Amino acid sequence: MYIFKLIKLKVRDHDVFKENIEFDFFQESDHLDTGKPYFTMVLGPNGTGKSNLLRLLIEIIKVGYEKSLKQPIKKYPKGKYSLEYYLNDGYYTILNTLGYSSIEAASQGQDDFNEERGIRLFKDGTEIEFTLSAIPKSILAVSIMLNDKFPVFSGNDFSIYNYLGLKRDANTAGTRSYITKTVEMVFRAAHKTSFIENTAELLKFLELDPNLFISYYPRYKHIFFKGNMTVELMDDFYSDYKKYLNRETEPWSIGIYKNIKETEPEVIPKLVDLLNYISERLQPEYEGSRTKFYDFDIFDTSIDISNHFNYLPYLQRLDLISYPEIVLQKNGRYFSVENSSSGEYHLISTIISVLACISENSLVLVDEPEISLHPNWQMKYIKFLNQTFKKYRSTHFLICSHSHFLVSDLKPENSSILSLYKEGSQIKSSQVLSNTFGWSSESVLYNVFKVKTTRNHFVEIDVMELVSLLEDQSKDFDSIKVLIEKFESLSLLKEDPLNELINEAKNYLADASTN
Repeated sequence: MYIFKLIKLKVRDHDVFKENIEFDFFQESDHLDTGKPYFTMVLGPNGTGKSNLLRLLIEIIKVGYEKSLKQPIKKYPKGKYSLEYYLNDGYYTILNTLGYSSIEAASQGQDDFNEERGIRLFKDGTEIEFTLSAIPKSILAVSIMLNDKFPVFSGNDFSIYNYLGLKRDANTAGTRSYITKTVEMVFRAAHKTSFIENTAELLKFLELDPNLFISYYPRYKHIFFKGNMTVELMDDFYSDYKKYLNRETEPWSIGIYKNIKETEPEVIPKLVDLLNYISERLQPEYEGSRTKFYDFDIFDTSIDISNHFNYLPYLQRLDLISYPEIVLQKNGRYFSVENSSSGEYHLISTIISVLACISENSLVLVDEPEISLHPNWQMKYIKFLNQTFKKYRSTHFLICSHSHFLVSDLKPENSSILSLYKEGSQIKSSQVLSNTFGWSSESVLYNVFKVKTTRNHFVEIDVMELVSLLEDQSKDFDSIKVLIEKFESLSLLKEDPLNELINEAKNYLADASTN
């Protein structure tokens, strides 16, 4: 049976988390096998390290991955840490020098000072060798922000990690490359029945027609898309382009073709077949138009997308087809996803990417999913994830957010809430133990985000309760203390009259303790 739950992370001496801090991602009262994906919501104002927390988790698991393959560690995570998770049949801990309980002594040895940095793996308290079966099967990092803090790795440096964001590499980002990457993932997953079914659910959620087209425009149409392409003709074009083109400079694609011919000669006949296949299916943009395009619907079961269209990226590299577009349909009207609303663009690109990459025992890290989403969609977001990924019951979603709408959709049986806040310069972490499902926006803002608004009904209820306790000279000191702590956690201006009530309550408790 597949089971994966991120349990907790202890950190100190990190660039951001300098003092001892413990992040509890899982409530002890929850069952390890919930029968559903598990959601941990990480909340906190800017500057409390939410994005850095996600990055640190990736870096720690990457160390475990590299040690499992007996590869040299390319980059050690900063600070001292202990990451605990449950995987299939036991509790695992990856740590360097931050030990606890039965493994504390083992974690403070001489290895702390050599190049291995004291990195160890424990299962149920016993030290074991690192193996791939002892770490999560996949990590997905999801963001729609240009400046997200997720790392981007080159090649197969970290094969279980999939970055699903706008960055092409560590230094560049853009929507065009993101769409291309999303289309490649569609090709990768199009043969999966679950992918097609869940994509249909996504379109239904967005109130779109049940069609999703991948569209390309041909280039050099008069040469390559006449339906009579052969290997010899293709080779002749790239050997003597001046015979076909009225240009002096050599097309940059010639070098790419020569490399393919030298290293993958078996690919050339496949490209010829694909060019002729597309030529037969070109259609005008509109009636009477000379501009033609080719598209296919991923729901069309007559097309072997994952096999036949493995060669489309070659045509793109050879500059024979345009960058792909994802085309949607609403009430019979077609439009490119790049021209859709930002919310539609966000959901379609991110959810399709996750659907294409997810597996059992996955850790899915999502940074600020509420960006560009209408409040109505935010309120349905967690419900939608529960429905879409219900078959992946061993997946743990860790979502960093500022949205109170997401919080009210969390069901207690498969979720937890982690609140980050600052005391002075020190970042603190605490679990929100309340069941927030179905709470109103005001209730979430006040009780979870500690935000007091001038018209917040729940603030007024607590104020009236404290005033009543003081007027009655109540002996219920515990309730008075709870209310004081609640008010002190709010961001109050100095002139806020609530400060006077807090001081009055504190004086009342002080007087009571001396009598």
